[in-house]
Amino acid sequence: MRKITVKSGRITEYDLHPRGMRVDEALARLERIVSVERGKGCGVFAVVTGYGSTGGTALIKNAVIAKCRTYLRQNHIRGFLDGEFAGDIFSPQALSFPELCSLPVSAHRSPNPGVIYIAV
Repeated sequence: MRKITVKSGRITEYDLHPRGMRVDEALARLERIVSVERGKGCGVFAVVTGYGSTGGTALIKNAVIAKCRTYLRQNHIRGFLDGEFAGDIFSPQALSFPELCSLPVSAHRSPNPGVIYIAV
């Protein structure tokens, strides 16, 4: 875990794709992370999912996005944003993210499809 410095404070970043991690392990880790971050109160954090292997699959990323949609419907999170859309502040995805202004400037300048930002 590492911290990313932003103007208003820090964003915690969690790595969900270390070498050899399976999708079920990543989702179990995500569940623990969301629980811990919700306990801390409102804020935003990032999860690194990677953007897929050379085969074009992004199993962990797709599973995390699907889980975030479920968390959103269940009111466990306030929103999420695929890092791919962080640079396009006029995209529907970015506009629906409640903490867009809390993202680091680097996220807007260099969108990263291997990161998902989550607001709790």
